[in-house]
Amino acid sequence: MRLKMVVTGGGSGGHIYPALAIIDSVNRRVSDLDVLYIGTEHGLERELVSRRGIPFAAIHARGFLVRGLGAKIWGVAAAFRGLWEAFVILRRYRPAVVVGTGGYVSGPVGLAAVILHIPLVIQEQNVWPGLTNRKLASKASRVLVPFDEAQKNFPDGTVLAVVPNPVVIGVRDSKEQVRQELGVAPGTVVVLATGGSQGAKALNQFLLSWLPILMEHPNWGIFWMTGKRYHQEIQAVLDGMAVDSKRVWVVEYFYDIQKYLKAADVFFGRSGAMSLADCAAFGLPAILVPSPNVSEDHQTKNAQLIVKREAGYMVSEASLARQGPELLEKLLTDAPLRARMSQNALAMHDPDAERKMVDAILASARGRGE
Repeated sequence: MRLKMVVTGGGSGGHIYPALAIIDSVNRRVSDLDVLYIGTEHGLERELVSRRGIPFAAIHARGFLVRGLGAKIWGVAAAFRGLWEAFVILRRYRPAVVVGTGGYVSGPVGLAAVILHIPLVIQEQNVWPGLTNRKLASKASRVLVPFDEAQKNFPDGTVLAVVPNPVVIGVRDSKEQVRQELGVAPGTVVVLATGGSQGAKALNQFLLSWLPILMEHPNWGIFWMTGKRYHQEIQAVLDGMAVDSKRVWVVEYFYDIQKYLKAADVFFGRSGAMSLADCAAFGLPAILVPSPNVSEDHQTKNAQLIVKREAGYMVSEASLARQGPELLEKLLTDAPLRARMSQNALAMHDPDAERKMVDAILASARGRGE
C-alpha cells in the first residue's frame, strides 16, 4: 500500500512529539509511506524533524494569542502568507490526507487542505483543545480526542472519535528487572520527577528543598530529570549536599524514558497530554503541577480530569511549597492508595489506540471520512 501524507504541528514538544509518533504509527502499517512535515523555520519542529530524516517544508506562521495590537496584526499577516505557502506546497505535493496535531502552524496548513478538498484529520491531545484545532474542527474529516470529556469542547457538526493518546510500550522486561538494571534497591518507592522536555525551574527548586525530607526515609528514591538548561546548576547544588547517589538519580533528559516509567511508583511533574498518557500506560499515580505558562491553561484542565478519575492529585505552582511535601508523603507511604490510583490510571490507557488512530487516518485518506 502506498500513501502520501502531510503532517503538521509545532511550537512546542506537546504538538511535535505526537506528530512524530503518528508518522511512526502509520509507517508501521503502510508499506510505502511518503510523508512531508510542514512546520516553521523558528519552531522546535525544524530541529526535531530533521533529526529523524523526515522531509520538511517551512511556512510563515505566528500565534494570535499575543499581547499588543502590533503583534496581533503581524500574526494575521503571517497567517495569510502562511496560508498561501501551504496552499502552494499542498497543491504541488498532492497528499491523500493531512494530519494536524495543533499549534499555530497547523492553522494555515489545515485551512489550505480544506480549500483544496484534501481530507483533514485533527489529533487533539488535551481535554481543552487549542485555538487552531477548535477553529478547524468542523471542517475536518475526523477529529480524534483523548477523553470523552473533550468532546463537548468542539463545535456542533464536528465528526469526533475518542482515541486516547497512543503509547506503544517498548519495554518488555519486568518492573523488577528494569529496577535492577537501573540500580534501584528492592523495597525502594521511587518518584519519577520531570518538568517536561525543557525542564521547569519552579519544580526543580521545589525538589531541591524536598530532598532533605527524602533522605530521611531510607526506602524513598527519585528519578529526576532537570532539563538541559538547569542541569549544571542543580548538579552543582547537589554536589554540596549529603545526597545518596544510590537513591537519587539526576539526569538532564530521559533519553529512554519508558525504562524509568516502568521502574517508578509515582509521577511528579507537569500535566502535559503526553505525560498523562505515559502515566496511564504504566499505571503511575500522579502529582500534577500544571504549568501556568501554557496557552488557555489547558494543563489545569488535564490535571482536573486526572483528579476526577482518582488517578492522581493536582497542586498549583503557587501552592507547591506548602502542599507538595504532604502529597508526596501521602503517596510514598500509602501502598494501598498507590495501588488504587494505579488501577484507575491503567483504566485510562487503551492499548488499541494506535490501531484506531491509524484506521481513522487511512479511512479519511480513502475518502470515507467525510
